[in-house]
Amino acid sequence: MEIPTLSEEEKQKIFTEMWFAVMMGSMGFIMQKLGPEALEELNDESAKGCATDMKGRGIDDALKFAMNYAVVNKNIFGSDVVVEGTSERAVLDTKRCSNLEAALEFAEKGMPITKEQHCAGCIDGYFKRVAKNLGISLDVEFSDKGCKMTISK
Repeated sequence: MEIPTLSEEEKQKIFTEMWFAVMMGSMGFIMQKLGPEALEELNDESAKGCATDMKGRGIDDALKFAMNYAVVNKNIFGSDVVVEGTSERAVLDTKRCSNLEAALEFAEKGMPITKEQHCAGCIDGYFKRVAKNLGISLDVEFSDKGCKMTISK
């Protein structure tokens, strides 16, 4: 039987949905079994690990931080992203966030998650923590389909 070849967009959508389901399932389990303190500890440790990896790859300023996540969000998840700025101050503008789309699709199917919860988890639970571990500050403005992160060194 011939195995079909998927388009880039189909691959990105499948991966994003699988990644989101695994992340939400794991977080839900931790919250139920171990409580919110355990999830906070996991988020802190994950951010430290990501920051260590990024430092090892030379990602040490605002523009490199923004470009690192733009490359991942565009190529792995299929989001629409734009980056502007300098090493001191950069903007990562996610015009359409594929992870947010996946969250809202899961919400329509009954998962108890809102846009606000998803975006807060993404920014406060991950991005701001990674940035802090790199000595970078991160501010965010949310939009209907994504967000605009301003990263400063």
